[in-house]
Amino acid sequence: MINTAATLKTFFSGFGLPAYAENNVPDDLQLPYITYPLIEPEWDEQASYYCQVWYRKKQLAALLSKADQIVAAIGEGIVFEQDGGYVALYTSTPLQQMLTDDDSQRVYINLIIKAYHIPGM
Repeated sequence: MINTAATLKTFFSGFGLPAYAENNVPDDLQLPYITYPLIEPEWDEQASYYCQVWYRKKQLAALLSKADQIVAAIGEGIVFEQDGGYVALYTSTPLQQMLTDDDSQRVYINLIIKAYHIPGM
């Protein structure tokens, strides 16, 4: 799982915003940022997956633009080579969903994750 965690961190950090595994976001972090779960399916299975792009309210254009940038990078699927195999992300449906909290807005991007490597690698 350590290789998958590092791969996901590198990918989601590549969009000009800080990216954190869910439940690992610093308490004092200011918006905007990206969150994602740490999930690794069996090598011959796929799992539901997602990421969330968080912005302050009233930054709708920037939020939607950043979400579109992530979706475009994934395209019809993106495969990451890592020690012992590969991890892949694919889009799923509904692709993007807008959510609003008291002082933030976020886009939930619905994905699928596949891991093509020996378990524990």
